[in-house]
Amino acid sequence: MTVSARFFSMTGFVLCALIAVPTIVSAQQPSITSTSPQAAMPGAAVDIVLKGGNLAGPTQLWTSFPAEAALSPDVKDNGTNAAQVTYRITVPEGTPAGIHAIRAVTPTGVSKPVLFLVDDLASVAEKKPNNSTGAAQPLTLPIAVDGTVDALSRHFYKFSVEQGQTVSFEVLARRIGSPLDPLIRILDATGRELAYSDDAAGTMGDARLCHTFKDAGEYYLELRDISYTGGAGHRYRLRIGDFPCVSAPYPMGAKAGTTATIGFAGSHLRDAQPISVNVPSDPSIKWMPVAAKSADGQSSGFTVLAVSPQDEAVEQEPNNDLPQATRVALGANLNGRFETPGDIDRFIFKAAKGQRFLFTGYTRRQGAPTDLHVRLLDAAGKQLAIAEDSGKNDALINHTFPAEGDYVLEVQDLHRRGGPEFSYRITTTPYQPGFDLSTSGETINVPAGGTAFVTVTATRRDYNGPIEISGENLPEGVTVTPTVIGPGRPNAVVTIQNGATAAGAISQIRLIGTAKIGDADYRAVATATTAQQGLFSAMPWPPLNLAEKVALAAAPAPNFFTLTSDPATVVLGPDLSATVIVKANRTKDFGEAIALAVEPAKAGLPPEVAVAAKPIAKGKNEIAIVISAKAKAPLGEFTIVLNGTGKKGKASSSQAAPGIRIRLQAPYSLSAENITIARGAKAKIKVTAVRNPAYTGPIILTFVNLPKGVTAAPATIEAGKNEVEVELTAAADAAVGIVKNTTSQGEGLVGKTKIPGKSPAFELTVQ
Repeated sequence: MTVSARFFSMTGFVLCALIAVPTIVSAQQPSITSTSPQAAMPGAAVDIVLKGGNLAGPTQLWTSFPAEAALSPDVKDNGTNAAQVTYRITVPEGTPAGIHAIRAVTPTGVSKPVLFLVDDLASVAEKKPNNSTGAAQPLTLPIAVDGTVDALSRHFYKFSVEQGQTVSFEVLARRIGSPLDPLIRILDATGRELAYSDDAAGTMGDARLCHTFKDAGEYYLELRDISYTGGAGHRYRLRIGDFPCVSAPYPMGAKAGTTATIGFAGSHLRDAQPISVNVPSDPSIKWMPVAAKSADGQSSGFTVLAVSPQDEAVEQEPNNDLPQATRVALGANLNGRFETPGDIDRFIFKAAKGQRFLFTGYTRRQGAPTDLHVRLLDAAGKQLAIAEDSGKNDALINHTFPAEGDYVLEVQDLHRRGGPEFSYRITTTPYQPGFDLSTSGETINVPAGGTAFVTVTATRRDYNGPIEISGENLPEGVTVTPTVIGPGRPNAVVTIQNGATAAGAISQIRLIGTAKIGDADYRAVATATTAQQGLFSAMPWPPLNLAEKVALAAAPAPNFFTLTSDPATVVLGPDLSATVIVKANRTKDFGEAIALAVEPAKAGLPPEVAVAAKPIAKGKNEIAIVISAKAKAPLGEFTIVLNGTGKKGKASSSQAAPGIRIRLQAPYSLSAENITIARGAKAKIKVTAVRNPAYTGPIILTFVNLPKGVTAAPATIEAGKNEVEVELTAAADAAVGIVKNTTSQGEGLVGKTKIPGKSPAFELTVQ
């Protein structure tokens, strides 16, 4: 089987945005609470019923997989019911099974994503009551069942098998964002337990097992929550078939732009056949679904394959001992599998003195149950570094090589486990100071003519400077306010304006962070994994192929007002202030006061900076807002956002003004020219001030480190002026020579606060 890149490129079948969450979520935004069925079968047209809210007037069904979707023509008044809509989805033949997402789009915006499968198993819905073996729902294998678990309930299904038949069972619950913690038991006709699964390795807490039935006959499957909790959101998809129980591909990564042969790792592989994969060269594709079948199988097990621009090295056994270590090039990613308990893999490579590399484990987040324990050794076997998992993160080594020569990476499972499912991948990348970016959500609806905002957070690595945030691939009429995460700051609020994009459409955009770090231009794309974790019931590792899939849509215009600010950039500094005018564009029927506040209230400003936020009064359209900085305010550029809230009766509406860039600079800087003066003579030196626009007051000048016998007349750069000539006098016995560390010092005054400053050193020569 060959898997083509066409199944993994977003072009042509998804319109999505790679950013964050809306600041203002409209009450009219569509929502999906359930889908029936929870999967679409490749090569077939399937009617999918979406239930939720505000689904009337649908304009699009967004899918993260290749599909044609249209309103089903067989449903009367389809598209008019706000609580339910039915789409007919056709997935191309040959599309690999896997976990994906769908969204509903209407004139009011786009819904949050719901996890949804492409599955080559046919779907049936659970039929209640089925809470006992006597009421068990009959199934004809192979099949998949979509259902929900109520509190204190158990679901029973019955099925028939032939003598010696091997059947695979799995429940997808945690892996599709459900809070259900599933347990399954296989029972014979008398109720005797034959097999059991809870928290199967590599499934994030789901259940999976493969069982061979000794005798032909009828059997039962019991499914429940391990703690007997339940409810409408406790959904599941029970899969029963001949699929291999795969946990990960093997190798777990493939080089972009190549054709790779990919096998599989798993607890019961059932003769899973390797597949040929045409790995896409598109740098935006970092993960791609792959599926496994047995030689004569009808159904698939599935996982995701990492796509990398680097070579992917695979261990060569035997490599348990140091002399047998697999030779690799430093910079190639490392793939391996612990075939037996206690297995140790070793990789040997050359490194140059001073090279610094990151060795990052990938196991559980990609489905492998392996818990990596990694050691870095020198050629003699001396340990240089050691790492294992930390919480949800796999092992990470960050090391600078002290000398040129051979080094060895030793890899094993922390608990000394082994078997066909215990695969791993270790990425090997040169260390670079920089940052990773994440967004505060996965969906944003920008009102027509209005503004929404998102928070972008930076995880920094040896870089504390500014990070510029901008937008890419913006639809016509949508702009991202140029935003900066200031020096030392962890995040910034980014505003997005919609000037023309019509409601009912979504677009693919990205938020990009850039910085100049040393001589290198650094760039990172914001991802939404953290937001997805919250959306999908605290899922530890949301689907990797969805990490950068966040939707941006146009929504209806704001109810009461929009805000602007002038100027877009203000300059101030320690002990200085600046004024911004915030203006309201009101609807005809809204004249109430508009409260203004910094967003977020507790962490929306740099240290030692304050905003005297006041409301725009009832019937007024603007207000002057003073931004001030204390003496210890940090210098640099930052972005702040003011959010407005208006109320009319019981209704309220919020809108943000576009982000305001604040530039914190020293109140002034001084410079003086080099000068030569003769003994017994006078000379004039020009001192120039470059002022912060927020400071126009006088600057009293003095000089430090004048040569012996040289004096300066009192001088002041007058208020509003930028330079002055100062008379220097050299005594007849003044010391002859060049003094290179003379400086001009200044003292400004704001109220009673003195504002110091000084020039760089200049040369004063006495002849």
